[in-house]
Amino acid sequence: MLPSLIVPMAVLPSPLALATHAFLAGTLVALALLASLAYRPLRDQALSQAGLFGLVISAAWMGVSSIAPTLLPASLLGYVHPASLILAGLSLVIWERVTSTMLASSPGARRLAHIRRGTALTTLCIALAAILPWRLAHTLAELLLGLLAPFLALLTLSAGLRARREGLRTAGALITATVAILVCCAALWTLSVGRMTALVSLSLLQFALVVLAMALGWALLSRMTELRLATEEAQNAQLIAAAHQAHDLEALVEQRNAELSARLRDLNEARRTAETANQALQRALDQLEEVAATDRLTGAWNRRRFEEAVLPEIALAHRRREPLSLLMFDLDHFKRVNDDHGHGAGDAVLAGTAQTVRLHLRASDSLVRWGGEEFLVMAPATRLEGAMGLAEKLRAAVAAIHYPEVGSVTMSLGVSEYALGESLVEWIERTDQALYTAKSEGRNRCCAAAAPERNGIEPASDRSLLEVIWEETYESGHALIDRQHQRLFRLASALMAVLTENRPLPEVALRLETLLAHTAQHFHDEEALLREARYSDLPEHAAIHAALMSRARKLQAEVQAGHLDFGRLVAFLALDLVKGHILSEDRNYFGHLRRMASPEGMPPAGA
Repeated sequence: MLPSLIVPMAVLPSPLALATHAFLAGTLVALALLASLAYRPLRDQALSQAGLFGLVISAAWMGVSSIAPTLLPASLLGYVHPASLILAGLSLVIWERVTSTMLASSPGARRLAHIRRGTALTTLCIALAAILPWRLAHTLAELLLGLLAPFLALLTLSAGLRARREGLRTAGALITATVAILVCCAALWTLSVGRMTALVSLSLLQFALVVLAMALGWALLSRMTELRLATEEAQNAQLIAAAHQAHDLEALVEQRNAELSARLRDLNEARRTAETANQALQRALDQLEEVAATDRLTGAWNRRRFEEAVLPEIALAHRRREPLSLLMFDLDHFKRVNDDHGHGAGDAVLAGTAQTVRLHLRASDSLVRWGGEEFLVMAPATRLEGAMGLAEKLRAAVAAIHYPEVGSVTMSLGVSEYALGESLVEWIERTDQALYTAKSEGRNRCCAAAAPERNGIEPASDRSLLEVIWEETYESGHALIDRQHQRLFRLASALMAVLTENRPLPEVALRLETLLAHTAQHFHDEEALLREARYSDLPEHAAIHAALMSRARKLQAEVQAGHLDFGRLVAFLALDLVKGHILSEDRNYFGHLRRMASPEGMPPAGA
């Protein structure tokens, strides 16, 4: 049977030899610590395995050299030999893992990986037999370990040579380290067969381990250099890719900005075109409304326009107790003019009479063609005496006009002052009765209507709820907004008057449709103006508009279906549309419009 392959020294070594052995052990430990420290930033598995290999081989060297006999008590020296066997087997397994990881990129080395792994595991299992307390087991383990260790080293050497031929940088260092392991195996075998003294064998073993440490350090430095270069290349590739992505993203952003700018220009152009078209439509609507509210022949108001205007004046007379007078005149014997001279001459007389009357009216007075040759003049802030004076002046002016075909034409006038509490129908009937009196008394004269007989003071009759009278304090300072607000006041007041007088449902539906059309147009113009003025609360204001129009359309649908809810409709007109929105919500932006209209409030150019 072969002698022991791992033999502790029989005698205590010299201090120099002990220091040399300790230096080698420290070198191996330092190499292990270096690999472990390099593992933390690089996170490479080969570095952690190399660090573990350095610690295990250092411990095995302590058992073989003079360090263990020097440091351990005599009672523990019997355990050094089995421990050295186990550490030697474990170091071979770890070495196989280190070389497999470092040679993983070599196809030729990978073909030997399974054989090397199986040999290493077999070596460890045999080394573990040293745990058994039988001398025969120890001897057999030493023998098999001595055979398998050089076999594993030769397999590793073959794998390293293949990797070197394939251009792997770390292969040279691993080949050197593997040759050092073979030298270690040879030194132990020559010692066991008596071909070499223990001192020479240990010196050769020590030299081989120094070469192993240097080669392993060389391999680790090469490995770390490769990892650093690979990391730098990966970072550079990432930076290049990021630069390309940034360039592509910048180009995409520029493209999208150009597209958005083009779309914005198109939208602005479309908005300006729409605003221009809307203004033209508004002017056309105003003209159509003027035509619809005006008699084409005489230019005087028609009945519908008069009813829209007179009801707010009546409500104002109730609130302020101001006088309001009405003149009704009729051309005398006008039928003879048409019969004798034709309707063309009659139309000329009617147009001339209206023109003459208009020359003598104030700006606040209104001329209305009531029907045929009958006309009305509404004179606000005028008492009965003043209205009689105006009537006499008009009568004289008309009688002084000479028409070529007809000659002069006279007219009879009935005059009345509005009495608080009477309805519009009653007031007109009373005025018409005064006109009838003037005609019955000989024509070409003025007759004042008698005051109506009233028992007591006229009650309020909840009239304040139905009063939607425009006042100067409601003005915003913007001509378009104020003009539209006044029109909405007038239309709402006329609609509520129709409701209170129990007019037919189709008339109510028609007036409601007219009011909603003007309301929708006003909301559109108002939002466009506030958008141009950059009003910050425009979204909320537009949402209120949408809610009001939605409610209005529902009420309109109910009216068209024949289901008139008087209370809901009046509450919507008076409380929600007029007092709730125009007199409350709209007033919130009046100050903003005035600031924007001032030179200090104008936005800078290009803003």
